[in-house]
Amino acid sequence: MRSKNSVRFRFGRNAVMQSVVGGIVASVGLELFLHPHDMIAGGMTGISALVSFHTEGHFGILLLLFNLPLLLLYAFMGKTSALRGVLPGLLAFAGSALLLAPFPAVSGEPVVAALAGGFCLGIGAGLAVKSGGLLDSLGLEKGDRIRPRIFVSSAPFGPKRLFVLCHGAVLVLAGAMMGWERTLYSALACIAAYETSALMLWGFRKTAWVMASKPDEILQEVRRRINMDGEVLSEERYGDEDRRFVLKYSVHVLDIPRFKAAIRHSDAKAEILWINRAVREARR
Repeated sequence: MRSKNSVRFRFGRNAVMQSVVGGIVASVGLELFLHPHDMIAGGMTGISALVSFHTEGHFGILLLLFNLPLLLLYAFMGKTSALRGVLPGLLAFAGSALLLAPFPAVSGEPVVAALAGGFCLGIGAGLAVKSGGLLDSLGLEKGDRIRPRIFVSSAPFGPKRLFVLCHGAVLVLAGAMMGWERTLYSALACIAAYETSALMLWGFRKTAWVMASKPDEILQEVRRRINMDGEVLSEERYGDEDRRFVLKYSVHVLDIPRFKAAIRHSDAKAEILWINRAVREARR
């Protein structure tokens, strides 16, 4: 039987690889589609690109420098687990951007470049967040388990509006510095990136009913690994001491392997019943 430490190591290794792949895919969208056309993304990524365009500095190095305050805040608060989730994807993002910077644009059409770049950026950001990391310190999202809660809970108008405000401010700054035509293409890329990342995070799901005798352990383990909450539907008794609980989860198709691993790790005798119906969860 595999020990808990070996299971956790394999889970951590898979999460790191997913975050690294996300960083590489995001850099492909930026360096091969957006940046050759002087387009930017929102958030700290966009600020780094603006500074890079006007100083001829390397985007990857600037990205690390501008995200450094957040990393230092994590270290100061003792959030070492968050650092382990953030660093692999961020380093892969910055490093692959440095390697891809000399390559020419894949497409010469600005609209195609904006859509393709936003698509790649959304996939990369979604993979990074699903693995417990992030690629941009200004990408404030509800339910984020990485940033300190004060970043999203103290906003008087909610994290979603704060997200729009941050990225809108970067686009307005880009319009003033680079012209509004390129900024409109950049806005199109941001919309494509946001919708693609939303599909990665909240898109096609399956409903899972879990019958288990250790519901508390399952709820805690799934929450820790996938940042997902379940619902206890009912309790059934089989004799005086044998009790089985029915839990309900809405699981993204990309999270199914990690979900199964979390269930097996918490309760080896648990049974999972899948409802083969893909649903799209309403974004809040």
